[in-house]
Amino acid sequence: MAIKVMAAPGPVCFPMIAARDEEFEIVFSKEGKADIVIDSSVSLIKRGLPIDMILLKGLSMVYPDFGKKLILWRKGSANDYVARAIIGRENLGTEIIYTENQQDIMAFLKEGKADSAILPVTAPMKGITLEERAAKSGIYVPGSCSANLDMKYADQFKDAYMKGIESFRKDPEKTAEYVLSRLPNKFSVDFIYESIQKMVPVMKEPEDYSVLKEEILNAKQ
Repeated sequence: MAIKVMAAPGPVCFPMIAARDEEFEIVFSKEGKADIVIDSSVSLIKRGLPIDMILLKGLSMVYPDFGKKLILWRKGSANDYVARAIIGRENLGTEIIYTENQQDIMAFLKEGKADSAILPVTAPMKGITLEERAAKSGIYVPGSCSANLDMKYADQFKDAYMKGIESFRKDPEKTAEYVLSRLPNKFSVDFIYESIQKMVPVMKEPEDYSVLKEEILNAKQ
């Protein structure tokens, strides 16, 4: 019987799809049970699932830093929870502007409607990763993407995941095209391979993330 992997349909699942490992059955859902659950680290905490392994870090960056008006994608997203935790702990008074369209972020910055942003690492500017920025506030964020898993599958899962990352390194465009063909929602091929190329694989247990957990669970919805 295949090992069931319940996956969020975003960057966290790209390497798993790219691995093309028939020992694993990937199901795109956030409900039900599975041998392995992969999602954003924040989402796992919100779902009450312990983080057993950090998979990737560096998906998002803060540019240039928290200003008076910060724009980010989607209220209630992982970035939103971490941003609000940082703002609250540092008493920054930053106003958050939410958008449902990623392209609005660059437009707001150019037009001066926002002076700061949280952007994907694929954006054409230099910033500090959200994990690094949170650390300055005393908040340890265990990567961007993580896994909750039955530890008896840990080594086999890690091998498959790294195989998928290696596939991106060897043939990024063809691998991204294959991944796109298996996803229930659509991304650009460029975003798929660039995000995996720029993120950093971690593949280890997290440190104590109780501060982040408390911030998330006590945050307003």
